[in-house]
Amino acid sequence: MSEQEHHNSTPLDDKHLGLAGKTTRAFIKSPLSPLLYMAMLMMGVFGLFMTPRQEDPQISVPMVDIFVQYAGAEAQQVSNLAIQPLERIMREIPGVKHVYSATERGRGIVTVEFDVGQDMGPSLVKVNDKLASNMNKIPIGVSPPLVQAKGIDDVPAVTLTLWSNAADSNGQPLVNESQLRMLAQSVLQKLNEIPTTGPGFIVGGTREQVKVEVYPERLSGYGISLDQVANAINTANAEQRAGGVETGDTHFNVVTGAFLRSANEINRLVVGDFNGSPIYMHDVAKVEEGPEDVTNLVRYYTGPANKSEERADGVPAVTIAIAKKERTNGVDVAETILERVEELKGVLIPSYVQVSVTRNYGETANEKVNELLFKL
Repeated sequence: MSEQEHHNSTPLDDKHLGLAGKTTRAFIKSPLSPLLYMAMLMMGVFGLFMTPRQEDPQISVPMVDIFVQYAGAEAQQVSNLAIQPLERIMREIPGVKHVYSATERGRGIVTVEFDVGQDMGPSLVKVNDKLASNMNKIPIGVSPPLVQAKGIDDVPAVTLTLWSNAADSNGQPLVNESQLRMLAQSVLQKLNEIPTTGPGFIVGGTREQVKVEVYPERLSGYGISLDQVANAINTANAEQRAGGVETGDTHFNVVTGAFLRSANEINRLVVGDFNGSPIYMHDVAKVEEGPEDVTNLVRYYTGPANKSEERADGVPAVTIAIAKKERTNGVDVAETILERVEELKGVLIPSYVQVSVTRNYGETANEKVNELLFKL
């Protein structure tokens, strides 16, 4: 009995151990094991802090939008003559998963979605090559397709809403929607200077434009066509290089013409003649400067959860949306954008214009990552 117990307590030889047993024994006896454990721990901590924090999954699902213009055509005509043939052509591309489309009067869009894992660059090349080899199939009157790529990083990381309820002594707003949009464009230009930011866009506000409303009865009376009015504006609104002049070590470019800058300059244009007398633009049309027609409307409201002292109840506003570059830390990008905005306050952004953060990708991404780490 004692001999059997002695035999059972004898350590196993290496020939009785498998690969896992031999590896375990080597690590148990090796003095380097604690150093390896510490190295792996440090690598994990390093990876935790250096891995970009994202909210959206960084998977490659290329999507390409193809825009088509068909002026004057009804939605059904756009679909039958332009969009459906384009859909069939796009389905022939290898790696395409889905093809969607939408049409309205005068234009349409085709969205091509590739399989997960396809790279954006090669996918975009496939679409452009396919379009280039089928340009002969585009009907007369349809504009060349406009291709625009879309990816997960095109989702805005931060959206900022500019608004103001300040008014002068007469109760008139200190800033209107057109001025808010121009201010937003300046702010977006400054934010795009940040190396880690991607594309941005502006929603809301109205652009300033010059409207030319032609009086048909006056055109008929003077014998002037609508094309003459349009040609007069297009011809005058141009600059052309006429040559150069060299004086010593200096070279000057000579430019003829100038771009139109105001409604008064358009009013003074000559559009034709009648009985030997020049006919000016103001004789046949009404020219005025003003905001463009509203295509989208942004209004800002503050609710009970708003921590700001400034209150708003449907005041005009403009929203700036800016994305981040691919493979950058969403938390760092959002913080950098907000720091730059604070620097612009009082310098570019007037004190009577409020800036509200209506989306902060970095804050929500950071919360989700921290929650995941806590549960782990």
